[in-house]
Amino acid sequence: MKLKFTLSIFLILNLSFGFSQTVKTKETKKRPSVGLVLSGGGAKGFAYIGILKAIQKAGLPIDYIGGTSMGSIMGSLYALGYNPDTITKIIKAQNWNRLLKDKPERKYLAFEEKSFAENNITELPFTGKKIELKASLYEGQQINLLLNKYLSVGYKTTDFSKLPTPFLCMGTNILNGKSVLLNSGYLPMAVRASMSIPGYFAPTHFQGKYLVDGGVIDNYPAVQVKKMGADFIVGADVQHGLIKNIKQLNSVTKVLEQITSFARVKANKAGYKVTDLYMPIKMKYEMMDFDDYDSIIAVGEQAAKKYYPALKSLADSLNAIEYRPVKKYNTKPLDSLNINQIYYEGFHHITKKLLDNFFAGFRHSSISVAELEDRIRLAYGTSYFKYINYELKLNGNKTDLIIKVKEASPGALGMAVHYDSDYQGSILLNMALRNRIGKNSKMFIQTVLGVNPRFRLLYLIDKGSHLGIGGKLDIFSFDFDKFRQNIRITNYQFTSFSASVFANANLYNLYNLRTGIKFERFRFKETYVQDSLGKYAGHITSYGNIFFSFNADTYDQAYFPNYGFQSSLNFKYIFNITSEDKVPFFSNAPIITFKFSQFFPINKKWVYNFGLYSGVTIGNGKIPIQHLFYLGGQNPKNYFPNFVPFNGLRFIQETGKDILVLRSKIRYNYFKNLYISASLNAGNIQNDLKSFILNTDWIIGYGVTLSYNSFIGPVQISFMQSNKHSKPILYFNLGYWF
Repeated sequence: MKLKFTLSIFLILNLSFGFSQTVKTKETKKRPSVGLVLSGGGAKGFAYIGILKAIQKAGLPIDYIGGTSMGSIMGSLYALGYNPDTITKIIKAQNWNRLLKDKPERKYLAFEEKSFAENNITELPFTGKKIELKASLYEGQQINLLLNKYLSVGYKTTDFSKLPTPFLCMGTNILNGKSVLLNSGYLPMAVRASMSIPGYFAPTHFQGKYLVDGGVIDNYPAVQVKKMGADFIVGADVQHGLIKNIKQLNSVTKVLEQITSFARVKANKAGYKVTDLYMPIKMKYEMMDFDDYDSIIAVGEQAAKKYYPALKSLADSLNAIEYRPVKKYNTKPLDSLNINQIYYEGFHHITKKLLDNFFAGFRHSSISVAELEDRIRLAYGTSYFKYINYELKLNGNKTDLIIKVKEASPGALGMAVHYDSDYQGSILLNMALRNRIGKNSKMFIQTVLGVNPRFRLLYLIDKGSHLGIGGKLDIFSFDFDKFRQNIRITNYQFTSFSASVFANANLYNLYNLRTGIKFERFRFKETYVQDSLGKYAGHITSYGNIFFSFNADTYDQAYFPNYGFQSSLNFKYIFNITSEDKVPFFSNAPIITFKFSQFFPINKKWVYNFGLYSGVTIGNGKIPIQHLFYLGGQNPKNYFPNFVPFNGLRFIQETGKDILVLRSKIRYNYFKNLYISASLNAGNIQNDLKSFILNTDWIIGYGVTLSYNSFIGPVQISFMQSNKHSKPILYFNLGYWF
C-alpha cells in the first residue's frame, strides 16, 4: 500500500478534527471527492468486477470514473449504474470468439451467401483492379452492437459529466499520435473508439477524429480524472508493464501489447504519481483470453480481498467527515424504443429502398431493442456492409434512429482446396461482386479446377423479402464408375450446361423462395454399353424445365451443426426440346423432391441428427438420365442435387425414378474440434412407383466416421457397410465440399 495514501487519510482526519475545534461555526469541512481509474488491458479488465464489488461492500461512493479501452467499458457500465453482478452476467452471456471475430450467427447470413461464400479458406477484398489491404483484422461489427445494447441506456445524455456518475475515457488520434479526451457525444461510440486495438479493430470516426485505442498513449487516465475534480484517486490497473525477456514475447497479443506500451509509459508515471490508492492486479492471463472470463473474474475477487481493508478505511474516513450512502446500482438495458424518424448515413451504391426493406417499418412506432438488433444483423448478413450500426438521438421529446453504414468492398476473391474419394482433388477459385453490375446486385463466380471441372455463375438483384430477379449458369464435366455389388460394370462421363432465370425472395435470411425456367444441354458417355440407353450416348440433348423451390436453413454452422434444420421442397416439370430421332423415348415428366435434416443437441458433447430424402417421378415414361435419382457415396454436396449420399454404397451405385431415404446419426465431440459419429441409413429406390410400394428389400447401411474440423474444412474418414455391399467401404474427405 502506498505511504502517500496512509498520510492522506491521516491529514484528512486531523484537518477535520482541528477545523471543528478551532472554528466555532455551523459549517463543516466539505467531504473530499473520489475518482476511480481503470486501466486498459483487454480481457484482463474482467478482474475489475472484484474491485467494484469491494468498493460497494466497503460503502465507498465514487464521484468520478475514468477508463481506457476495457477500463472504459467497465467504467462506463458502472457510471451508468449497472450493478457489478449485472456486469458479470453480461460478460458471461457473450460468445466472445464470435464477438471478437465479427462472426454473425449463421442464421443471419443471406441464403446465397450460405451457398457460395461459406467454403473459402481465405478471402481478399478488392477495389477496382487492386487487392485491398485491410486497416485491421476486424471492423468491430459485433462489438458495436454489444456496446449499443448496454450503453445506449444513456443516449439522452451527451455530456458525460451529467451521467449518474461523471465519466470520461481516452482515445488516440491515429493521424497525429496525440491522446484525445472523450467526455461528450454518443457514449457507445466514445467507448468503441477508446477500445479500438490497433491492427485488431478498425479505427473509429468520432467527432471529426480518426481514433484508435486510448491505451496507446494514456492507458491509465488518473491525471484526467484528477482534473475532473477528484480529490482522491483510487486506481485499479491490470497492465503488466514492459516485458524485458525476449522469451516471454511468445504470442501475437504479447508483441502487440508490448509495442503499444512504449508510448504510454510517460502517462502511466504521471497517473501513478497522482494516485492515492493504487491497486495493481497481476495475473497469468493475456489481453485476448476472453474465454477465460471465469478465471479472470476470480483473480479480481482475490485481489479485492487484499485491497478491501484500505477501501473500507477510506470509506470510513470520508463518512466521518460527511456520511454519504452508496448509490443504487440497478440500471437495466433499454428494452424498447419509441422511434420518430429514421435517417440513413454512409450508403452510396446500395439503394435507400433496400435499407427501407429492413427498417422502414420502425418509423413512428414502438419497437423492441431486440427487434432492432435482429434487423441490423439481417442487413449485415447480406454482405453489402463492412459494418452497420445505429445511434439514438433525442429530438425534442422524441427519439430518432440513425442507421450508419459503411459499404463493403465491391469485390472479394476466395480460395479453397478439396479432396474426397468420389470426386478426387480440386481447387476452388471464388469471386464475389456486390453492387458492381447494378445497385443491390450480387454476382458469384466459382471455378473448380481438377479432375471434375466446373464453372458456376449466380447473378441476383437482391430485394430481401420482396421479389427480386436472378440468373444462374452451371457448366461441368465429371466421370464416375458404375458398380454392381463389388464389381465395376461400366464408367459414365456426364457433361452438362444449364442456364436459368428466376424470381427470388429471402425471408429473414432463413427461407428462400425461387421459381423460374431452366434450359439444359447434356451429354453422357458410357465405356461399356449396358442397355438400350447406351445407344444414345455421345449425343448432345436439350431439355427445359419449369421449377419451383422453397428452402430453409437454420443450422447454427455449416459443418458440424449443433442445432437447427435444413429443408428443401422442389418441383420441376421436365420437357424435351431435342429432335425425337436422337432421344425418341424420353418423356415429359414432373418430379417432386423433399429433403429434411435436423440436429438436436443432447448436451454439450452429444448431438443427434435425423434426416429424410424423398423423391417421386410422376408418370411411367423414361426421363433423362441426369434427372434420375442416384444413391451412394458420402458427399453432402454434389454436382446434381438428385445424387443422394448413403452409407455402405459406392458413389451413385443405385439408380431409380422414386426414392426414400431415412437417416439417423449421433455425434460425439470428444475433444475440441475432434468428433466421432455413428450413423444408420435405410433406403428404397425403384424405377416405378408400384415396385417402390411393394418392395420389402430395403437397403440398410451403417458407418462410423472420425472427423476433425480444420481451418481448411472437415477432415474425415468413414468406414461403412451395407446389406448391398458385403465388403467394408472406406471414404476419405479433406476440406470443404463445393
